[in-house]
Amino acid sequence: MSTRWRRKVRREWDALTGGPVSAGWWLTKAGVRVVLAEVVFMGLVLLDNEMTAVEAVNNGEASVFSLVALVLTTPDYLAIAGIVFVVALLLPFLPRRNRATNGRV
Repeated sequence: MSTRWRRKVRREWDALTGGPVSAGWWLTKAGVRVVLAEVVFMGLVLLDNEMTAVEAVNNGEASVFSLVALVLTTPDYLAIAGIVFVVALLLPFLPRRNRATNGRV
């Protein structure tokens, strides 16, 4: 593990535990990151597996909340959503894979 990665983790942890404003901002950024990741990845999963449900929402025959209900009531989709949630939440703490850009923050 590189020193820069440790510094990155320390900076993220300090932002999370640095007080109410700092933690609030970190949680806001994390919430936006999680919501965006869930929308993108679950949208792709639903486009691949549940095209009829997506078409019904697109045609105005069903609500967007029906897709949310579909994800929450299907164990496979719920597991995928859980994995995406954990990865998106922990993303700032993961090291960069490209060694050429490891030094940049």
